[in-house]
Amino acid sequence: MNAIFLYTGEILSLLSAVFWALAVVFLKRVGEKIHPIGVNLFKNCLGAILLAITLLVLGEPLIDPISGVFTTEDYLRIIASGIIGMGIADIIFLHSLNIIGAGITALVDTVYSPFVIFFAYIFLGEHLSPIQFAGGGIIIGAIIYGSLKLQTIPVSRKRLEYGILLGVIAIAMMAFGIVLIKPVLDKFQGDLNKLLWIAGFRLVPGSLIPLFIFLFINRKQNLTNAFRDRSVWAPLIGGSILATYLGISCWILGMSLIQASNASILNQTATIFILIFARIFLKEPLTKRRLTTIGFALLGVFLVFIG
Repeated sequence: MNAIFLYTGEILSLLSAVFWALAVVFLKRVGEKIHPIGVNLFKNCLGAILLAITLLVLGEPLIDPISGVFTTEDYLRIIASGIIGMGIADIIFLHSLNIIGAGITALVDTVYSPFVIFFAYIFLGEHLSPIQFAGGGIIIGAIIYGSLKLQTIPVSRKRLEYGILLGVIAIAMMAFGIVLIKPVLDKFQGDLNKLLWIAGFRLVPGSLIPLFIFLFINRKQNLTNAFRDRSVWAPLIGGSILATYLGISCWILGMSLIQASNASILNQTATIFILIFARIFLKEPLTKRRLTTIGFALLGVFLVFIG
């Protein structure tokens, strides 16, 4: 029992990866019927509501519980992070997922860690070593290798490349959103209630952006019709809870208990879990080429962190 408590941060970080991987599989099914904007709007709103309920249960006030501690810059960072990392990036990510499938999404997901380190180098003054540059190069090479021969994907080569590009852009935006908010998280390292409040507040602008886009596009395409299909509700609710409630909560709590680099390494195992769950639930093929690609990509991730 003591060993479990000793590794609570590691366990939470691994759980975050598992929850995110399961969410990807659920949301892939939903994306076949509901527009990515609608999925993201529902996902972020449900996550914000569940985090708000959790904070109330914990006795944390929802309105500005950290008055006098946050600066205007802190609030701007949280808002910008929510807009970029949750509002816009998730819409692009879900659109990419619909095109390339969960298996290839697992491959694209490996660029997350290098992007985090790159943006941290640019905006936070963190340094990159030659080994980290080499790791980033291996990841890029692995993605190119993995996308050269994908006959099992029922889309054209041009469409496939477009989907992969969208996925990389989305992951880059997510990574940028994380780096934006990192200085704010550092202020409350170890204060779990405050970290959950930040996560919940970040979802507010992350929900407003898809809401505005949804209302605008709905006039022309009537996006609400897809929600009348009862078969989408179970995977939609399940995927939303896994992604923006359980996944985000475990991610932010795990990161508060162990070093951010260690948490990120464990979070990156989502790549493996996505492949496994895509094979089990979506019957996507687990080819030798795909396994080789993921293997080299994870090697690159490992080099990025040990560097």
